[in-house]
Amino acid sequence: MNRRRGLLYGILVGLLLIMGVWWMYFLTHESTVHSEFRKQKLANDRLHAAFLIQSDPRVKAEPELWLSDSFPHLLFKRKGENVDVIIDPVVILQIENEARKTRNMFLYEGVFFMVLLAAGSTILVLSWRSEVRFVQARELFLAGATHEFKTPLASLKLYTETLGREGLKEDDRHQIRGRMVEDISRLERLVNEVLAMSAADTYNQGPATVVNLVAEAQSVIEDLRGFARDHDSFIEFQFDGDHWFLGQEVPFGLALRNLLVNAVNHAEGGVSILVTLTGDRSWHRLTVKDNGPGIARRLHGKVFDCFYSGSREGKPAGGAGLGLYLVRRNVQAMGGRVELESEEGKGSAFTIILPVHSVAKELDQ
Repeated sequence: MNRRRGLLYGILVGLLLIMGVWWMYFLTHESTVHSEFRKQKLANDRLHAAFLIQSDPRVKAEPELWLSDSFPHLLFKRKGENVDVIIDPVVILQIENEARKTRNMFLYEGVFFMVLLAAGSTILVLSWRSEVRFVQARELFLAGATHEFKTPLASLKLYTETLGREGLKEDDRHQIRGRMVEDISRLERLVNEVLAMSAADTYNQGPATVVNLVAEAQSVIEDLRGFARDHDSFIEFQFDGDHWFLGQEVPFGLALRNLLVNAVNHAEGGVSILVTLTGDRSWHRLTVKDNGPGIARRLHGKVFDCFYSGSREGKPAGGAGLGLYLVRRNVQAMGGRVELESEEGKGSAFTIILPVHSVAKELDQ
């Protein structure tokens, strides 16, 4: 359907362009024809005046007196007893200048029309493609969300049916309950991440303010220390001085929180996380480095995709695949970027790079 609409629109634009080119040619050609018609009329008037001079002695004696009013664009020159009739060169030049101005006017107007048509067509095409991408992204999001929700729900349904069986050992019941709690936690993380992504689209962060990155990072880390201890993990924070940023606190805090939670969830048996905040005159660099399982180089580009998780590579997934997607989205919204350094089995280092604004430079000084 979309391809058919695009084809029909392309045909319509092509017809409009052809019509515009033909109209430019027609008007320019008409201007040339009109100029030649005026010159031909002058030539006919010249022949008419010469005939009158030859046929009437009074006119021949004083052609200016008899013919100047009727033929103001002709000149009469005597050569003995004969009178030569010529067309005024100034009139010819005026006709040619007017024809040239008319052709240029039609040409400029035609080019302007074509530029407007091309610009309007480009805007419409970009709008249509944006709509198509939005529909595709929405369908991808819904498909991914449905899949991520159905997996733990199906597992919970199976475990619930298993718990209802008679003769099930207490150890098996305890193990099943633990797995049910894990599935419920996974559902909770999925709901929180979907709500966070929805909030990024609907919540207005407001005007930019001066943010103390050290204080914000410390607040997020302190809030997650209990979560890290529950998973046998440890978070350390190091910084080299004051760091001020002109932006919003919420997206920065969410980005750092997601990196920390992602590092803890993807490590088995606990992980040590080192958060460092450094910078120079141009950039702030916040690095979250862990000694977890690491990420293969071939997956560095994929981990930031929406709904991408390690389960697609045969590894247990610690989330719904939205955490790193939200990190990159929030950082880009603040005018920064995210870099990844990691090798499989050697841990990972995610670096949030934010620009230093002029206001922040003055505060650092």
